[in-house]
Amino acid sequence: MTDQELAYVEIEKLVRNFKKIPAAQRKGMNEMQTRLGYILPLFSALGWNTSNMNEVSPEEKVSRGWVDFSFRIGGVPRFFLETKRVDEDLNDPRWVKQAIDYAWTKSVTWALLSDFEGLRVFNAEWQESNPFRAQFFEFTTDTYLSDFERLWWLSREQTAIGRLDKEGEKFGRSRKRLPVTQELFSDLKRWREILFKDLQAYNPILSAGDIDNAVLRLLNRLIFIRTAEDRQVESPRLRALVRELKDKGQIRTLSAGLSNLFREMDGIYNSELFAKHFSEGLDITPATLEEVIEGLYEKNFVRYNFNALDADVLGTVYEQYLGSVVADKSEEENKPKKGAQQDELFSGGMTVQERRTKRKSQGIYYTPAFVTKYIVQQTVGKYLEENGYNPSRPPRVLDMACGSGSFLIEAFDVIDNFVAKLRGQARIGEVDFNDRLRQMEVLQSCIFGVDKDKQAVEVARLNLLLRGLHSREKLPMLENIANGDSLHDETFTKFFPQVIQDEGFDIVIGNPPYVRIQTLDKSEVEYFKQNYLTATGSYDIYVLFVEQALRLLKPGGMMGYILPNKFMQVDYGLELRKLLSENKYVKKIVDFKESQVFEGATTYTCLLFLKKQDNPSFEVLRVNIGEEKPTAETFTVPEINKAATSLTEKAWLLSNNSTKSIFDKLSNSKTVSLLDLPSHISRGSSSGADDIYILGRIDDNHFKTGDGKSVEIEPEVMRIPLYATDFGRYLFRPKSQERIIFPYVVGSEGYTLIAENEFKESYPRAYQYLVSQRERLEKRKDYRTWYAFSAPRNLNVHVTSQVVVPLLADKGLYAKLPKDTSNFCLMASGGFSISFGDENLSPEYLLGLLNSSLLFWYLHQVSNVFRGGWITCTKQYVGQLPIRRINFENLAEKYAHDEIVKLVEKMLELQKERQAIRPGYEFDHARDLDHEIKRVDEEIDRRVYALYGLTEEEIKIVEE
Repeated sequence: MTDQELAYVEIEKLVRNFKKIPAAQRKGMNEMQTRLGYILPLFSALGWNTSNMNEVSPEEKVSRGWVDFSFRIGGVPRFFLETKRVDEDLNDPRWVKQAIDYAWTKSVTWALLSDFEGLRVFNAEWQESNPFRAQFFEFTTDTYLSDFERLWWLSREQTAIGRLDKEGEKFGRSRKRLPVTQELFSDLKRWREILFKDLQAYNPILSAGDIDNAVLRLLNRLIFIRTAEDRQVESPRLRALVRELKDKGQIRTLSAGLSNLFREMDGIYNSELFAKHFSEGLDITPATLEEVIEGLYEKNFVRYNFNALDADVLGTVYEQYLGSVVADKSEEENKPKKGAQQDELFSGGMTVQERRTKRKSQGIYYTPAFVTKYIVQQTVGKYLEENGYNPSRPPRVLDMACGSGSFLIEAFDVIDNFVAKLRGQARIGEVDFNDRLRQMEVLQSCIFGVDKDKQAVEVARLNLLLRGLHSREKLPMLENIANGDSLHDETFTKFFPQVIQDEGFDIVIGNPPYVRIQTLDKSEVEYFKQNYLTATGSYDIYVLFVEQALRLLKPGGMMGYILPNKFMQVDYGLELRKLLSENKYVKKIVDFKESQVFEGATTYTCLLFLKKQDNPSFEVLRVNIGEEKPTAETFTVPEINKAATSLTEKAWLLSNNSTKSIFDKLSNSKTVSLLDLPSHISRGSSSGADDIYILGRIDDNHFKTGDGKSVEIEPEVMRIPLYATDFGRYLFRPKSQERIIFPYVVGSEGYTLIAENEFKESYPRAYQYLVSQRERLEKRKDYRTWYAFSAPRNLNVHVTSQVVVPLLADKGLYAKLPKDTSNFCLMASGGFSISFGDENLSPEYLLGLLNSSLLFWYLHQVSNVFRGGWITCTKQYVGQLPIRRINFENLAEKYAHDEIVKLVEKMLELQKERQAIRPGYEFDHARDLDHEIKRVDEEIDRRVYALYGLTEEEIKIVEE
């Protein structure tokens, strides 16, 4: 029998046995009897392992009892089941609403409600005022078998392939409610706006910053109280206060009533959150407060369940909140802007600058949960496995840019769970006195955070306080979460002197800011230069956060960061690579390559794990996570060991075992890097004002400016600008619609700038045109002479170059330059020219190697990789390409060289012939040429593989 047939038989027995029980006796069955005797066996028959907590686990809910069940696959909840005793009425909207609210709050689509006599399936994403309209289908003991095909959709087998989701899409409503994260952020943003407007209107002497701080403190307090209510630590205090005052006709005293409530909370919890604050003395209308309080209970017919909100949901919401900053507008900014969105502006000279202008401009991105959990498990988790937990010297975990506290919350959870198991306190049910003591111990002894943003510190403290909120008792002040600059040593000696004196922190985790030095104050840059070894070149401050982490760690301490992977390749990462490789600090690297981890940001990242000791080897993997981001439960990383000696201050190649043999063959005594061939690789020039220098060609003497005006200029001083679009793979096809004014002349010492007097006399029209633009030219960032290019790079080299390559490529895009290039000017956006110095090797041979699949594969390994597989072809990376030397006295090698030359010469002829065919003409001939080009290309690849000695297995790796 098939699994489906076996399930049918088992469910038939269950239904038959249930119906044998007299109706009165059924009504007398309690919930536990119903659940264990019938409901869970029903799902067991459907293939679920109901005894495996990882697959079917109890789920805490509003009442703090363990009533609901989460059905999981690979650790990911697929639906929730709420069970009831038989005499409960499944038509009671309370139970339906509770099930839907819970699933939506947990970001799970499906909610099930059952007393076995009936089973109802609801879609929590459908936005309905009547919760029963969110019902997808239902079963009874009379229809379990007759409608078994649909019941089977709830089986583990069908759930694993998303059958319920697929069927739901067919019958889904057009109006779906937003996910809880988006809904809550939308509400939080709206509440912030209306509170700000109200406070500003009635308290005009306060600055924007003061009002915004008052708003945040009020919202934090309200969310804390709502969470306490949903955990049944507090009765429904907020809504009760509003209704009581309305009944008494005293709603105008709501602000005073809230202040009294806050004083009561301060007396109970004694936390800074409820300490006397200036915001309590501000004037505000009761209608605004009432709107916010009511909104914290219910939105779009769904109740917010703050007890069921995952920490990551609240963290994401708050990080978005912190991503916009309220500031005073200048007089100019106060003027209405055309096209300004109403919800972007506050009245009376205040504005909300969106996230991009604050947290992202500071290089701060909210870390996805799967990354946070993985980093914490690989650091905090491993530390506890290796060292255990000693209350007299507990592990000290630091996040130097803690934001809303996501890393610290996860670290708290891991430590708390570990200690609970260690002390025999890990159990399902009520949180008791011992649990509370343990959690306060972990919060105050193990968790440390710093952030430059004062509001972020306040939010992180709130999120951590909520972790320890289980009873009406005093909460800690959380002074270990500090407002300061982590890159200044005095921050740590001021806030954590005892930790610094006692060797330092055990673990540093987080997501440091990504900020280039060009955006920093000069004083900051100078301070970093004096205090950090890694502050070299055009660096990004995340490298300083790595160096600072190592300073703060005790010997044997661990660091886990998500940060850009550029430091492994670029020049500014040299000192960091040197620091890490010489001391053998690297423990593990997970490189996401071109995958995008952060939402709404194009940042190429890796996970870097360090251990402050001599590590003989480290683990590495390069992974693509795809469009569908993994969850914390589904993100797994197979590990490959590499020797620590494989890392040096040079660019890091993170090859795995399967590619190591290929790298060995590309880096043996028969090869030499392109730069050491020798060769010269030169970037194109930059005028600094292309819209002035580059003109459209009308005829030989007349040109058109960017604004459409016609100017007459001497053709002798004009050249054709070369861009990346003017050449391709074996193909040079410059366009002639534009010209660039080229104020340089070639002499015995190469190209020099034409003297101003000579320029004026020899090319008066060109000179007068540039004079008319002189004011703009002198505003360029970098220039030496007002009419010169801002960056006239390597003009002599370009003239003698044989090959040109674009800045970005998705395959070998090297093109052969014509012998005479004096009529062209390679632009910076065009890429690089390459001049070969080895006269024995044919330029065609070298061109064939550079365009081969093998060397592009190598470049893909060592270069920056962007979305879509595009890579950077700068001198730094192209210069590393391994060129196979040829011993011309060896007939076999000479033959291999000459055959590649012949094939490349044929390819150049084919490309020239193909280019001559006008689009839309000679279809058959064009198709034949395309086939021949492909055949020759594959033959070049085959001969290059043979030249470098690759096996068939190695060729498969390259081509895959």
